[in-house]
Amino acid sequence: MNQVSSAPRRFALSRELGICLLLLLTIVLYRVLFPVTWQQFATLANFAAVTRNLAFEGVLALGMMMLLVSGTFDLSVGATASMVGVVTGWLMKHAGWPVPAAVAAGLALGAVAGLVNGIVIARVRVNALITTLGTMGIYSGAALLVGGPGITFLPPSFARLGQAQFLGVQTPVWLLLGLGIAAHYALAHTRFFRQYYYVGSNAKAARLSGLRVERLQVIAFTLVGALAGLAGIVYAARVATASSTIGAGKELGAITACILGGASLQGGRGTAWGALLGVLFVAVMQNMLLLKQVRPEWQDIILGLVLVFAVAFDSLLNRKQFHP
Repeated sequence: MNQVSSAPRRFALSRELGICLLLLLTIVLYRVLFPVTWQQFATLANFAAVTRNLAFEGVLALGMMMLLVSGTFDLSVGATASMVGVVTGWLMKHAGWPVPAAVAAGLALGAVAGLVNGIVIARVRVNALITTLGTMGIYSGAALLVGGPGITFLPPSFARLGQAQFLGVQTPVWLLLGLGIAAHYALAHTRFFRQYYYVGSNAKAARLSGLRVERLQVIAFTLVGALAGLAGIVYAARVATASSTIGAGKELGAITACILGGASLQGGRGTAWGALLGVLFVAVMQNMLLLKQVRPEWQDIILGLVLVFAVAFDSLLNRKQFHP
């Protein structure tokens, strides 16, 4: 078990190339079908807006990718992001905590939220769907209790964390890029994180071979909770407002992006770059729909259709893999 087999690597590369080609085809079709709004789409300002919005969804997707690789998922990541964002904002505005202490407490809260999921799923052995649906309701309710409709006018020093620029690019984008590089290196080149591929491919065989599967799952959920908390903090800093509902529905977007980027609901497949490419594809689609002034309800329907298509396509690939 010293390295991930070449077959999953080739599959991941083909899916990453496929999502790049699909993105290119989507842009070309948009150019042909909607030449008027294309003038708004093909601008540097619009591209900058798309990349700024990537940070929140991208951080969630990186965490979700690791869970999908290990054969599970977390539906509470959006609620965790909302809860951590408003708790961090409340600590700064109402409790008078300094920015570093409030941010550290928020990250710790996210990690604890993920740890709870991990213990219930891995140790108590409750189904991940039931567990994370339940905690999604708990964390969403906690966010509303603490923040109400939201906490505004956060300290300027906190807002600068999300609004500062380097080489003309806002810090959340650099943060996402750095996390993407770190996640890619960890999943592809470190012995510890490569274990998640074996767990996702066959948890029973991994357990028999000596891997501490339950411990790995608890660590994964804890890390994902911390990443979700980081996403909530980054978003709050970027808009200087901690929203109680910013994470609503974002878990489905993260799963969609990961599956489009090469992950599988069956586990054992996926890469960090695939997750980020999936996020970029979904973000570009949403931007196109926004420019066409498509109503939010229809945007949700279209995103749902993309998710169904992605899962169906993944299921078809799995069927062909095991029954050629």
